Amino acid sequence: MKLERISSNKIKYSISFDELTERGILVNDLDSPVWNHLFDEMLELADEAYDVGGSEMLSIEIYSLSVHEMVLILTLGEEDEATSGRDWFDEDNPLQEDVYWFQSIEEVIALARFLKNVGQIAETSLYCFEERYYLLVEPGAKMAPFFLEYGERARISPFMVREYGLAVFENGALHRILEHFR
Repeated sequence: MKLERISSNKIKYSISFDELTERGILVNDLDSPVWNHLFDEMLELADEAYDVGGSEMLSIEIYSLSVHEMVLILTLGEEDEATSGRDWFDEDNPLQEDVYWFQSIEEVIALARFLKNVGQIAETSLYCFEERYYLLVEPGAKMAPFFLEYGERARISPFMVREYGLAVFENGALHRILEHFR
């Protein structure tokens, strides 16, 4: 089991299916008491690694399932105003890339052609993750209306997309799409 702190009150756990099987945990059987033991172990690991202490409120959500692993997000306590703006999930963070998702590569190609016609191609990266295409856009590129015309704002961090997604074009994605799809 790997864990990673992703904000002041959130910890990401990656657990392989082999590890789950060794513990006698089946993904299909979510009501099993064996899950409680796993959650207790997750809290102990978080306390050892990050000294999170005992939190009265917590939530655990299954963030993603892949062929090889399950990713869980543990949220401790409630966010207050002081920490809510520092979360990796913050859409208003000027230093963080904006992330948009598209159902198909055709939508990304259409966006690239449109931006070329209006002369405003931003620096982007393109990834494929969970059967969607994710476009990471440089911080400060005030082009959201154009991107929202062809796709949707993603509710996933750029860090998650980079770590678990398959890179299609890591740099200059829109320029490179135009080179390949005229």
